[in-house]
Amino acid sequence: MSFLTPWFLLGLLGVAIPLAIHLSRRQKAEKVVFSTIRFLKKTPQKTIRFQQIRQWLLLLIRAAIIALLTIAFARPFLVQTVSDRAGSSPRSVVILLDTSMSMRYGDAFERAKKAALEVLGSLHAGDEAALVTFSDSTGQVTELTTDLAQLAGSVPNLDSPGFNSTAYLPALRLADRMLHSARHPDRTVYLVSDYQRRAVDDFDTRWRLSPGVAFEGIKIGDKETANLAVTEVKSPARIMRDQEEHLIIGRVRNLGTRLLPETRLTLKIDEKIIDTQKVDLGQGTEAVVTFRTKFRKRGIHRGAVTVEDAFFAPDNTFYFTVDVLRPLAVLGVVDAAAVKAQADETRWFASALGNRDRSLFDLDLVRPAEITGDVLQRYHVVVFLNAGELASTRAEALAAYLEKGGSLLIAPAARVAARTFNRFFDGMTPAALDQKQIAANGDFLSIAGINQRHPIIKSLGLSQSGDFGAARFHGHWSTKPVPGSDVILRFDNGEAALLEKKIGRGRVLLLTSSLDPQWNNLPRQGLYVPLLHEMLRYLAFHEEKQPAYTVGEPLRLRLPAGNAVRVTGPNDAETILTSTTGYDVVYRAADRPGFYGVRGHQESDVLAVNVALAESALATVAPEQIGAGLINQAPQAPLTQRAGMAAIAVQAEKSQRWWWWILLVVLFLGLGETLLANRTYR
Repeated sequence: MSFLTPWFLLGLLGVAIPLAIHLSRRQKAEKVVFSTIRFLKKTPQKTIRFQQIRQWLLLLIRAAIIALLTIAFARPFLVQTVSDRAGSSPRSVVILLDTSMSMRYGDAFERAKKAALEVLGSLHAGDEAALVTFSDSTGQVTELTTDLAQLAGSVPNLDSPGFNSTAYLPALRLADRMLHSARHPDRTVYLVSDYQRRAVDDFDTRWRLSPGVAFEGIKIGDKETANLAVTEVKSPARIMRDQEEHLIIGRVRNLGTRLLPETRLTLKIDEKIIDTQKVDLGQGTEAVVTFRTKFRKRGIHRGAVTVEDAFFAPDNTFYFTVDVLRPLAVLGVVDAAAVKAQADETRWFASALGNRDRSLFDLDLVRPAEITGDVLQRYHVVVFLNAGELASTRAEALAAYLEKGGSLLIAPAARVAARTFNRFFDGMTPAALDQKQIAANGDFLSIAGINQRHPIIKSLGLSQSGDFGAARFHGHWSTKPVPGSDVILRFDNGEAALLEKKIGRGRVLLLTSSLDPQWNNLPRQGLYVPLLHEMLRYLAFHEEKQPAYTVGEPLRLRLPAGNAVRVTGPNDAETILTSTTGYDVVYRAADRPGFYGVRGHQESDVLAVNVALAESALATVAPEQIGAGLINQAPQAPLTQRAGMAAIAVQAEKSQRWWWWILLVVLFLGLGETLLANRTYR
């Protein structure tokens, strides 16, 4: 403050002069008072006091004018002082602060904020800084500013770390872009993080900072950590039968550096404790625990496997869901004669689905003329049993049903005419029908080719054609597969037995023989019922349901056109999503572990979300492992001394704009002083 001394003395002088004038005027006034005592005795006492108040107010106004003028004229010294810093290289700094889930360990985040404040405290007037929080993407962003005090004041109020993973590259790219437009040539990126080994190992070392941008790594982390995490739970996503015992398998790992030999694992279903088991990790870092349970009610059940660990809570629980399905709605389409006479295809098919009271399927039978769009929407699967004629409007309704995600199983037999079938099912069937092939003299075909990678085959556990045992086909349709269709089963003569094709969001299966004993003996084989069940299940749930998701993973929700769906998160925050096309909508706000309720006009669901396993691994590395590779050794375009001075001068001028306001205040005080003086000494 020594550079202000002359002006400070001038200010004191400015205060002293009005005071002396004021006192001298008071002495003269006292002489007048003593010589005219008689006159003053007639003057009211209130008037004398009012005159004194005016005189003291004049003194204060004159002193203020001189003091403000002193501050205003000190401006050239301030500018010169900032300009003198050109030789000391003013700095532009971006501080990147890690807010990923691993920063929730202990007091890591508090130490990170303290480190950020220390960086800001090392800067000087004229320097500029910015603050960016990040996890797997950038969060709060403060642009480059010279108001370091305001920036430092925002650090204690930063949001706590969330549950997202760590990704350094997006934040570093943003910092590099921000520094590209910085005022000063001395530019530095400070990365404050725990430097997880996994995040550093995943870093793309081919990317570099811009030439001239320096990197400083500040490590926040403990050398020794303790953390037990439930890393995986294996459970059925969908169950067709309730009251059966199912296995829930949980896996727990020690992802810290300290040995924690014994703990407990607890299974909860719908918030009720089902079982608790001890876990011994003394012989290794991982253990597997098996729970046995029954699901006694249909619907979606919320499950959780939790490990006892007081050191790091975010990964202690693994959430999952199990959907005990209601009976699948199946619509069988048969001609009028079949319904009235209870033909074989109807009787065998209905018998395979089981008694309606205890069946996994709800079967309704209709004639082709009864098919409408509204009727179709109520069913998971539509099955054509030896029926192949449709009116044009019914065919259009069926095609629309498939486009929106419906499914179709077709089993043409003796009553179907190829020409009629191909006309009405054009664009929907996996193959066009060619000719009926009826074997003579007791001849037959067998299944010789199986697509072992298909979900139906995997579910049945079929590995070779011999699994069909004594199944013999003496009648079938020869077909001409259409582009985009796949053959699942093939006869030993090379022709297709079972084909599949995707139509919009739906699927169609075509069995080229019958579903009754008219053309084969398959219904009399033990494979018939499980094969039929798996085909219907595959068609009804052609989109596999995940038992659990990961924080940050987009959740795709199926939504009918024109409808809305409400998503409620673990913190009771609600989001409403709408769709005009009838396709998937994406929910991107799954930012914390727990259960997310999904409720629409006709359907409801529950989705389980867990933290990323990578964030549970707390092992760290030195910042130099990524810092050395970030520095770009390419020469940078030099910033001339004149350019540096100009940048500083502009910033100094910006910080001194308030002197105009001081002069404006002085002007108004001067006018006020004149008016008051005229009234006081009149």
